[in-house]
Amino acid sequence: MKGSKSLLFFVKKILLTCIFIISCSKVLSVNYTAYRTETPPVIDGVGNDNCWINAVWAHINQPIDGKSLPDSIDFYGRYKVAWDASRVYVLMEITDDKLNDYRVNPKDNYWQDDCAEFFIDEDHVPEEHVCGATAFNAFAYHIAAVARNKASYSNGEIVTHDAPNAIQHVVDLGENCDTGNALNLDDHVMVKISKNGNKYTWELEFKIFDKKYNQSRSDNTPVTLMPNKILGFAIAYCDDDSGERDNMIGTVANHNDYSGPYPFYWSTNEYGTITLNDSVLVPSTALPSTIITDNILMWPNPVTNILHVKSDYTVQQFDKIEILNLSGAVIFSRKFEKNYTTIDVSSYPPGVYTAQISNEEYVYKQLIIKL
Repeated sequence: MKGSKSLLFFVKKILLTCIFIISCSKVLSVNYTAYRTETPPVIDGVGNDNCWINAVWAHINQPIDGKSLPDSIDFYGRYKVAWDASRVYVLMEITDDKLNDYRVNPKDNYWQDDCAEFFIDEDHVPEEHVCGATAFNAFAYHIAAVARNKASYSNGEIVTHDAPNAIQHVVDLGENCDTGNALNLDDHVMVKISKNGNKYTWELEFKIFDKKYNQSRSDNTPVTLMPNKILGFAIAYCDDDSGERDNMIGTVANHNDYSGPYPFYWSTNEYGTITLNDSVLVPSTALPSTIITDNILMWPNPVTNILHVKSDYTVQQFDKIEILNLSGAVIFSRKFEKNYTTIDVSSYPPGVYTAQISNEEYVYKQLIIKL
């Protein structure tokens, strides 16, 4: 009987591995090119640093949980990424009509309340990641959207984001798979959030650790980041309007049954990537200036055949539309007339492109996923 159980376990392990490998070939990933910054941004939730001015926005608009995408009044998200040798920096904008945090202890069922989840895989190797022995093959930082009093961790009072003692708690599972008692990883991520109506500006600074991370030690050293390094990366936003998570919206589509044995968070191959580009975007030399506006629409995204581009931006008239590949080469260009056009992208290989409209002074850029 003991031998039969061992054989059964062995066969089960082979089947799990096979399914894992097969799933690697069915991934729709978002690949973001992050540019190096010579001056680290100030983590203040403002996002007006030089490294952000010309970085490209990417969208958080994929319903990872298989549900329909919420109305933009309920949720809207986008982000930018920059880096230097010691850190990865993220600027994120989230529109959320209601923030909830019902869990008193930040380690307890943390995903049920409003939070952002950042998946970071230092070596970008497809492998399992949840907790226990595979815990640090990647990190899934759950960062609370509601600020707490940092003077009292386990029962901290809720405070405003601009309170001097405010902190956004950061947790993830480690060697212990108890979701009621996750790891406190506040020291891995510096976070500051500012609020303007229903729009929240997140500014974050991440230390990047490899899979040698030891949760029992206090002297783990972050890796030194180098040009052309590729990190596994994805963002998910957990939206709680009813006392528990109602939606999980992210940067990559749900590739399989979310509640089944191989959901999004189970394996690192489900993430997208960040490529660390050694170029520095400097506002004084990067012309034209990048526009940040909600009055320009490019849809659908992801796109299969026809991309629609419309501008209601009344301050400037744009006269050129272009599509660039990930290398920055222009693969499509023509006049942009009457503030609306369509582009047939059906012949383009699947991947990520930049669509942009511009004139002599300004350019608007958006990442487009071609299916």
